[in-house]
Amino acid sequence: TFYGLSGTFAYVANENKNFQGGAKANTTGFDAGLKYANGPIMAAVTYNAVSLGNAANTDVSDFRVGATYDFGVASIRALFDRARADHVSALGGKVTQNVFGLGGTFNVTPAGKLLAQAYFANDLKIDGSSSGSKDSGAKLFEVGYEHSLSKRTILKAVYAHLNNDANAGYDFGINAAGVNSVTNAGPTFSTVGATVQGVQLGLRHSF
Repeated sequence: TFYGLSGTFAYVANENKNFQGGAKANTTGFDAGLKYANGPIMAAVTYNAVSLGNAANTDVSDFRVGATYDFGVASIRALFDRARADHVSALGGKVTQNVFGLGGTFNVTPAGKLLAQAYFANDLKIDGSSSGSKDSGAKLFEVGYEHSLSKRTILKAVYAHLNNDANAGYDFGINAAGVNSVTNAGPTFSTVGATVQGVQLGLRHSF
């Protein structure tokens, strides 16, 4: 760390292994990040790239930049993320998607904090155009409350509302509903165009 500035780099080497009896993939990847944290300001930028090593030579990458500002009684944050995949034969040469969001906290009591955030995923773009992938985005809204029982123990309650566009089928990454893989002696249930909701209640203790 140098005057609040720090950096991180990671490299993942290939192992040229196959997955569940399929063709071997020579996958490699790396992560690089730069972070500034000084007083009430925190800002960071990261870049991740992976070469899948498959027959199509697919490459995927993710660029993300975010920042927070702490006012003491409240805080705000913003994030922008751009994901990209190259050499995706089924969808075209290049697929990209932009995601952006805002969030904030407000201290209602010395031990209680309200949380809120909203994220918006734009439609996928295939070779620079979204004409063949309209309504493939989604919106995520969350509200919650945290209560500090002590300096190391927190109670929390969060409600999340994920609204898929007509041709999008996103689910929660953690505690997903998982209906995209469930069948009931007939049609396959799916989150395409659906609204997914979740409630989280938790107790967190830092040792």
